[in-house]
Amino acid sequence: MEKQHSSGAYSLVARTPAHTQHAATRQGHESPFLGRSGLVKAMAGCLNPDSSASGCLIIGEAGSGKSALMRHVLALYGRDAYTVNIRGSAFAGRTAFGALTFMLSELDPESASHPVLILRGLTELIRERAEGRPVVLAVDNAEELDEFSAMVLSQMVINRSAHMFAAFRDFSAAPAEFMGLWREGLLTRLDLEPMLPAECAHLLEAELRGPVSRAAAEDLTRISGGNPSMLLAAAADYRESGRARAVDGVWVLDGDQSCAFTRLASVMGLKLAGLSKDQRDLLDLLALAGALPLNQVLEKVESRQVDALQEAGLLQLEHRTAPALSLVDPGLGMVLRGQADAARRRELLDQLPPDPDVSWPVHAARWLLSAGAKVPPALALAAGRAANAEGDPAAAQEFITSDPNHLSSPASVLELARALLARGDAAGAADAVVRHRGFDDSGAPVPDTVRLLLLEAAAGCRASAEQQFVNTGAADSHAARLDEAEQILGSLTAGGLGRGESAQLERELVLARARCLAQHGQYGQAASFLSAVYARGDENGRGFRALVGSWLCVAWGMTDRQSDALELASVLWPLLSDVQEPDLEPSEAAQAQARILHVLMVAGALDSAAEFLARGAGTEGAGSFGGTLHEVCEGVLHAFAGRGAAATARLLPAAGQLAISDPDGLLHTVSAVAAYAAALQGQHQRAEGHLRTADAVPATPSWALQRTAAHFAVLARNLLGSNDSGEALAELAVRDEARGAGAYAVLSLLSAVRMGDMGQAQQLLDVASGLQGRFARLCEDYAKGAAGCDPQLLLLAADAGAALGHELLSRETGERALQIAAGAGDRATVRFIHRTRRLQSGESENDVEVEDCLRGLTARERVIARQAAAGTSNKTIAAELSISVRTVEGHLYQIYSKLHVGSRRELAKLLSAGQTPGANHSGAAQGVR
Repeated sequence: MEKQHSSGAYSLVARTPAHTQHAATRQGHESPFLGRSGLVKAMAGCLNPDSSASGCLIIGEAGSGKSALMRHVLALYGRDAYTVNIRGSAFAGRTAFGALTFMLSELDPESASHPVLILRGLTELIRERAEGRPVVLAVDNAEELDEFSAMVLSQMVINRSAHMFAAFRDFSAAPAEFMGLWREGLLTRLDLEPMLPAECAHLLEAELRGPVSRAAAEDLTRISGGNPSMLLAAAADYRESGRARAVDGVWVLDGDQSCAFTRLASVMGLKLAGLSKDQRDLLDLLALAGALPLNQVLEKVESRQVDALQEAGLLQLEHRTAPALSLVDPGLGMVLRGQADAARRRELLDQLPPDPDVSWPVHAARWLLSAGAKVPPALALAAGRAANAEGDPAAAQEFITSDPNHLSSPASVLELARALLARGDAAGAADAVVRHRGFDDSGAPVPDTVRLLLLEAAAGCRASAEQQFVNTGAADSHAARLDEAEQILGSLTAGGLGRGESAQLERELVLARARCLAQHGQYGQAASFLSAVYARGDENGRGFRALVGSWLCVAWGMTDRQSDALELASVLWPLLSDVQEPDLEPSEAAQAQARILHVLMVAGALDSAAEFLARGAGTEGAGSFGGTLHEVCEGVLHAFAGRGAAATARLLPAAGQLAISDPDGLLHTVSAVAAYAAALQGQHQRAEGHLRTADAVPATPSWALQRTAAHFAVLARNLLGSNDSGEALAELAVRDEARGAGAYAVLSLLSAVRMGDMGQAQQLLDVASGLQGRFARLCEDYAKGAAGCDPQLLLLAADAGAALGHELLSRETGERALQIAAGAGDRATVRFIHRTRRLQSGESENDVEVEDCLRGLTARERVIARQAAAGTSNKTIAAELSISVRTVEGHLYQIYSKLHVGSRRELAKLLSAGQTPGANHSGAAQGVR
């Protein structure tokens, strides 16, 4: 994109599409140059002789890839140019013409006696060596050039003797001569923005020589800040420490492994060079504590040293309960923590301990534990709560249990149970609550009593995961806990509980009921319950209403209100994507987005699911819908569409990551879907391996996800040669109907009919007729077409499938229509199908093919068709043929039906296709280009 500076000159700030890659090897490094396509194009344009600019000023922090970018552009577009590489340095900058010393020695003594003579001599020397080729000056560390070198180089640009690329870490320190060239428009400014997560993922895959899970790529991107050099250094540190490791050929993140960051520290060394001991101690203290009160810091470190760190961009001043200092770069903090061993942490703890009001709880608690110090109960609770909110339940469990009396505190047990449940230990979570009741002998309920009951219900749902899929009444055993929580909340409210606390507990209770009903597949009850809650509007907050709406969307989509679900999803998605929504946690929003996507896929709206996923493509990272969850959704979407290779490319990294950590129990479903994707590609051995994994791991604690796993497992086994797949699908559909899950029933019945079980066609028609949405109409057409051997209806279903994103279904249905038409001798339909395929592939029809289409018409119809295509009116045609206008209209109706066109325009396009000279060669010509 283009951004105008106040000086009137232009600066190009380029972002790179995730799919764009350039691969030229970097000098001194095996990693390829990837991305930055906008910058590459802008720099290449400056080498054009007709360009108004003669070069670029490239601005970026150390390690951002400025030098690699220059080498890449010159390798691609400057092969015919003579390049002069010039490098500024602090040493050479203290000497006149210091950066050009390597060329000055080539001049005779007289030419080196005056700046004007030096300019003339260097220009002639370079022109002589260029031998008629254009000259490019490639200047690195340009802010360290001495003024005489800068003057000579700028004059060469002004005289149009050379193009110039100049790289800067700090443009404010640029020589005045270069600033002038920029203001005059002779040089364009390009700012290197941090690489996007998708770009970082491409670079990591090239560096590690294999696929990288999205979770690993996002973690490394966060640490490196999108800086290529730091990214590669961090990747090497991760690999050496085991924090990144290969699982079945995929690089995944093992968050339990610590990392010392030796290479990343070396790359960051420039930031820490020249610091005093007090300054380095302060940085280490802030890395461990997160933040420290300014007044306490100034008691230990001189203010001028603190000011120097702030001016260097290492520290920032925040205003919390009191003015506080913290590190600007979180990646630097992680590196410093990784290098501080237990002895160093104890030493720093003696200097300045974390502040209970200002320091970050997670950092402070981890510092104390690693130094062998005791964590105060209040800090343990605050750290546990913060770790749960940050999505680190393992740390939350460690912090809470560091307090020996944690079981006596309802708040501590609540966070412990949340952590255990998030780690997939439902039994442990329920046990923690039960053990707490043995300590709590007061009998007086408090707000956390309600929350503990809600957690017990959630733990019960998780523990009964394997029974949910077969037992329609499984949720009843947990309803008692929810009812008890509701009664206690009523008593607390009547007893004077604050309105805000009461409303918050009510919100938590509503969401707990919604989750329980949906997890057990009781969608009819969920729809009735949630419709009333959602209808209240935003009285309990927009974020809460968005979460309620997401569960309602699931209930509607699974039953018989698919169009309503899609409309609701369109309203909810922007709210859930808004990371600034105050009453909506990012993790909650991401889960809500995932369940909306899943229900849209099940309901057949793959096009809408793809659109929603694309909207969130640029919001990867912490606090957004990213990581493994996003990767899983992409893979499942591809599988529903029948894109086996694309599904495998997403699901294999996700499965590898889930093998390391699977807090939501997704591996069961992911493995079943991956089995189908592998089977689609003929990879039978791999498919069987995925099915074994799906059978071996615990079932996903969600009826809907278990049902999806069952669906894809049947499809995979069918491709592997099973003979009872149609029967299995029919049995699933019967259970779906009994549960009221019409979307799944239609999905199973459609698959059974596609496999050749025509006995299910009428049932498919009956069930689909009771559902909303385009996919239900597709199923109706397919059922009628398959049962009645009607190629016209099957073609309608194929077209609808293509529009909805069902690529494999569309292709197979079109092929089925072709077989039926060919078997029935319906030459017009056969010709239409072949013609449609040619048009979709970009091929053109010739005169012979057009005449073949017309053979299906009578002689009179052929005459009328050609006249109508030529634009002749019905009245004129009737007069010329001595027939009535109504007769002409009747003939046109027959013509349109036989040729499968819907208007005169389409008829004209068909009949003129073969009349364009060379039309049948255009595709080949385009292919050559």
